[in-house]
Amino acid sequence: MSKAKYLSHLFQVDSVDSEVMVVTWSSASVSAAVGEVTDTVRVEMSSALERLQRQSQSIRIAVFFALFALTASLDLIVDHDLVLFALYLIPTLYAAWYLGSRWAYGGCLASGMVWYVRDWPGRHSYHALIPYGNLAGRLLVLFIIVAIVNALKGALEDQHQAEQRAVQTELQIASEVQRRLLPSRPPDAPGLDLGFLYRPARQLGGDYYDFIPLSSKRIAIAVGDISGKGLPGALLMATLQSLVRTNLAVREEKLGRFAVEISESLYEQTTYDRYATLFLATVDTASSSLQYVNAGHNPPLFFPARTTSAPDSTLNQLDKGGLPLGMFAGNQYRCGDRVLGEGDVLVVYTDGVTDAANAGQEQFGEERLRETVRASLSLSAAEICQTVADRVQAFTAGTPQWDDITLAVVKVTPDLIAPGKVWVKP
Repeated sequence: MSKAKYLSHLFQVDSVDSEVMVVTWSSASVSAAVGEVTDTVRVEMSSALERLQRQSQSIRIAVFFALFALTASLDLIVDHDLVLFALYLIPTLYAAWYLGSRWAYGGCLASGMVWYVRDWPGRHSYHALIPYGNLAGRLLVLFIIVAIVNALKGALEDQHQAEQRAVQTELQIASEVQRRLLPSRPPDAPGLDLGFLYRPARQLGGDYYDFIPLSSKRIAIAVGDISGKGLPGALLMATLQSLVRTNLAVREEKLGRFAVEISESLYEQTTYDRYATLFLATVDTASSSLQYVNAGHNPPLFFPARTTSAPDSTLNQLDKGGLPLGMFAGNQYRCGDRVLGEGDVLVVYTDGVTDAANAGQEQFGEERLRETVRASLSLSAAEICQTVADRVQAFTAGTPQWDDITLAVVKVTPDLIAPGKVWVKP
């Protein structure tokens, strides 16, 4: 074969291959486009049906009457020889699925009345698409269809309820595990009176609180708030707790490094929209000092018993720290400190306390919390927590709780740590 013939043959083959590739590509593109449209329609239909299912009974009844009236009107108006029996399946199936069997069977009887009027004796009646043209036969078909739909619906509802019970059982187990992870009571801390309040909005909460004995004279108090609620928030809360309890920097009194390490770990283990705010303080009763780091958390309320400044002065705000943990890579944190005296009160809380709203959408707010605590400073830490809980509950007046409520109170007592006396783990 000459070189010219070889090149000509090669170009012809390439041309045929190109045409085949173009046709194949076009067919694949059309199939993909049809698949996308079908998926979109399916999603839209499913969403519309779900919205209809959530409508009130009166609206669903109105829709049924509208469907039935439209079907009956068409059946009575159009040519008598045109069979519209199949259209009656629309209101019948709708009633069976959304209104119940009574409405479905009632729709069947109403359909029979329409057919009786349409096929009035003496008028011509011809049903080409139905092998039996009598009224009883058509009613029997509708009754059978309703019975099948009711049986299918009952089976699906039983399956859904079984799945819901399984999910509920798993949530109860997870809730019990979470409750066991969090302290059920504060430890016995000589020189300190500790109390807490924890009320999750759901079975699984996203708030975190902890009391961690570090030595015979040091204890850590932690309160955090996780982004998200439900199971994702609970899982992140468990992760945060394990990171806090196993971190060595907090035991070495290096709270800045502690926050950096926790933030980096959360950043690597979670997605971009998952983070946590955290306030952690360590109290050393031997030196009557408090060291803390605030990672994007609500600044706690600090009420010194003896001070020359106002209780709400910026000098009493514990806001040194940095951004929420895990929000960005490379976060840096500062730590602050306070000298403690007898009667000082520290209140650490999550935004579920201040954001609690009443029926008028008015929030409880920090000022109400501050006033409530200031009026309760003579009480014990547990009593302060209960007072805040009662005040929030009275303010919301039965409004559903939408966020977790967490509160930890530390009150300095006149007790001194006796030689050899240690923290008692709860």
